Amino acid sequence: MEPKEALNEQAQQLGSVVVLDGSTVRDFAMDEEAFNAVADKLFVSLDQNGDGVLSRAEIRPAFERLNLVEMHFGGPVTKTPDQLNTLYDSVFEAFDTDHNNTVDLTEFRSQVKDILLAIADGLGFAPLTMVVEHGSLLENAVVHETHATVAPGHAANKNTVTASPVTSGA
Repeated sequence: MEPKEALNEQAQQLGSVVVLDGSTVRDFAMDEEAFNAVADKLFVSLDQNGDGVLSRAEIRPAFERLNLVEMHFGGPVTKTPDQLNTLYDSVFEAFDTDHNNTVDLTEFRSQVKDILLAIADGLGFAPLTMVVEHGSLLENAVVHETHATVAPGHAANKNTVTASPVTSGA
């Protein structure tokens, strides 16, 4: 397999190629109905025992998928298991705003919204092309914007989610 084909295959497995900016993410986070529908689905998928709250053990896989590691000159800084546990505990404590050792749906929604708004601020207003994980909050933000701005009989906007292969060159 040629390098370009391998890259395309890897991108397809990772997710969708999208164009987005901070306003895409912010608009999704601020649309309470759309955001809550996605956040609630994510919450239920993490709530392994179905008790309506998330324990440290239930929410940790989501934190691990976020790759909460420091970068130094483009490479990850190696952390010991104890350092990672401390990091994940501190993030859990930020989610657990009432300090009862569980994260309920309201706490979860609030913290995920704050994370999305921080991402929106970081992205700014210059459109970026990126690969986002299928079903991720960012992919949902792009889908939300696409559905909100495409009227029947009109073309999709610049942020339409695609399964475009990654191409090299300009």
